[in-house]
Amino acid sequence: MKNLFKNIAIITLVFLSSQKSSGQNETILRDDTNTWFTILNRLNINSKWSVSNEFHERLGAFMNEQGTFLWRPSIDYHLNKNIEFSFGYSYINNKPNDPNPNPKIGVVENNIWEQVLLKHESNKVKFQHRFRQENRWFDTVGLNTDDSYSKNGTDYANRFRYRLTVNAPIKTLSNGNELFFQGFDEIWISQTDKLAPKSFSRNWLYLGLGYKFSPKTNIQLGYMNQWDVLGNNVYVSTPIIQTTFVRNFNL
Repeated sequence: MKNLFKNIAIITLVFLSSQKSSGQNETILRDDTNTWFTILNRLNINSKWSVSNEFHERLGAFMNEQGTFLWRPSIDYHLNKNIEFSFGYSYINNKPNDPNPNPKIGVVENNIWEQVLLKHESNKVKFQHRFRQENRWFDTVGLNTDDSYSKNGTDYANRFRYRLTVNAPIKTLSNGNELFFQGFDEIWISQTDKLAPKSFSRNWLYLGLGYKFSPKTNIQLGYMNQWDVLGNNVYVSTPIIQTTFVRNFNL
């Protein structure tokens, strides 16, 4: 338990340092509470290969506005129990909500991504370091002569993401099931065409509790704060209630 609170404190400090004010004239916009629902699945083919899949339904204004639908399949190669490589695809249908100033029309992004996952464990506390490189194609939006907005093409951009995840058991119940803590902090970095870091764009901090039905199945409920950079020293802070269901299978 001591290690659990220590790791929560470390993640929180990383998050707070990433959101430190960069100037007296910064503007912080407050979003309404969002509600996100996630399903994560993995099919283990053998000791070296697996296929993973994700579905995300993200709603704004506490389930009153459609936000983002995301589908993300991947193929995974397990070098050993501590190192994993993945290659995947993402389909993202996104409709910006207030207070984001972007036009409120749906835009689609397709991206392919490459990922390295490093794992280690200390005193039953599990750590994961996720490094993801995204290659993105997304709709662009333009202003029409009648002051309406419409899609006017497709643009390309690169993005790098790093996530530190901590998972720690809290209590094993009499039926053998387990309560656990899971938290992560993830930083998003925009890149140039040559993959050089260009600017900080987003930070996620998640703190949640989970109930493990078996080693392959669990459900989690947590709070996440999303911190977006809009530019010109303007930021959006979004509180999110997130529910995650995990179900894995063996071939």
